[in-house]
Amino acid sequence: VIVLAIVLLPASQIARGDVSSAAAYLKTKNPNPWVTMALVSAGESPDADYLKTTTANSAIDLEAPILALTSLGKYPRTFPNTDLVAALKNFHASNQIGDQALLNDDIFGVLALLSAGESKGEPVIQDSKNFIIQHQNSDGGWSFAVGGSSDTNMTSVAIMALLEAGVPKADASISKAVSYLKNAQNSDGGFPYDPQSQFGTNSDSSSDSWVISAIYKLGESPTSWTKNGNNPVGHLLS
Repeated sequence: VIVLAIVLLPASQIARGDVSSAAAYLKTKNPNPWVTMALVSAGESPDADYLKTTTANSAIDLEAPILALTSLGKYPRTFPNTDLVAALKNFHASNQIGDQALLNDDIFGVLALLSAGESKGEPVIQDSKNFIIQHQNSDGGWSFAVGGSSDTNMTSVAIMALLEAGVPKADASISKAVSYLKNAQNSDGGFPYDPQSQFGTNSDSSSDSWVISAIYKLGESPTSWTKNGNNPVGHLLS
């Protein structure tokens, strides 16, 4: 699953980043939940009528629409023609959400359900939280699939999901994940998708964005994550 991440930076950090141009570019594209979330974070109020016809063959099909609706301040139980929260919870089986071979549907599922106002104590949240922790790789990272190679993108989202679900920052699962990300950072300050990939380990803006989001969720400043004097904000803005 390819997703778009956008990070809003403090005004003092966007001298070289033209958010209005980025928003104008996204408005030329067909709407989807990730574009909607990006536009909302840029201060826009995009139309969400396309989400009223959301259908799903899997849990992951529901999670981005729920996140898009909650980013707009809309209630995903009543805005669309279907109660998307109930539909997502119907994919709760075998102590996890959706496909037992996947982790991304648990990670984004936790974020989606919590964004929609579900309690951290809900069995579906607790089961998926535990499923995520149980399938953390030995290097501290996570993959989109059970047993897959770790990547910085999914690791960042997993950190955010676990923190949102009430896992303390000092927990071993979070500490190991943070170590994985710091070890993955390149000398230009940015982050690759997979620091062990045979297809290349250059830093990219998507990975920068996900990691920066996780750093903020950790209560830290991304400018303090330096490598060779460089940080991920500087690399993203470049």
